[in-house]
Amino acid sequence: MMTLNIKSTRFTLTVVLLLCALMAKADEWQEASQVVGKSTQAMLSLLEQGRLDALRDSETAGETVPLDVPKMLLGMEVIMDTVIDFESLAKGVMAKFYRRASPLQIDEFQAVFKRSLLNTYSGAVMSLEIDNFEIQPNPTLSKKPGRQKVWVKVLANGAAYDINYAMKKRQQGWRVTNVTIDGINLGLAFRKQFSSAMAQRKGNMDDVIAFWNDPS
Repeated sequence: MMTLNIKSTRFTLTVVLLLCALMAKADEWQEASQVVGKSTQAMLSLLEQGRLDALRDSETAGETVPLDVPKMLLGMEVIMDTVIDFESLAKGVMAKFYRRASPLQIDEFQAVFKRSLLNTYSGAVMSLEIDNFEIQPNPTLSKKPGRQKVWVKVLANGAAYDINYAMKKRQQGWRVTNVTIDGINLGLAFRKQFSSAMAQRKGNMDDVIAFWNDPS
């Protein structure tokens, strides 16, 4: 009877610990998904206000006044700075070349990479007529503490786009460390682009950074 009770107690403790772990992971996903949801909504609200301002200015001026792109870029940068881990993303893009880079080169690439990512992302957002977005239910909980994936479905221009955000918990909160759009892994795509540029420029990292800053 004693042996049976011990086994029963151990089983109960195991179940309790497992449930606690699952609840903790569920809480982590909830936190990460809220960060994605709030930042996405902030981006859409910024864009909507920008378009309303342009429409109001057009009515006042009696001619079409375009969207204030510099103002939009500044606002989007503020939002993205609070949710994207640019340093981690840039390091992943440099990959094996990161160890060969000087501190100055790392700082320079992080700066130009951030600017190019901001321009690319904001350009895509401004070109789309986004109707709505939905945070998708999490199909599987991450096995690694402090890491989560958040799936988002964006409805725009009569089509649906699936976006997956890889999230990592930092001291400042949850941050995006990679993005996959309709199956295209942006971090991996940028990494291949960086590696190809290094090969074309015979390992001259300064030239690669200059190219990334001005690909024309």
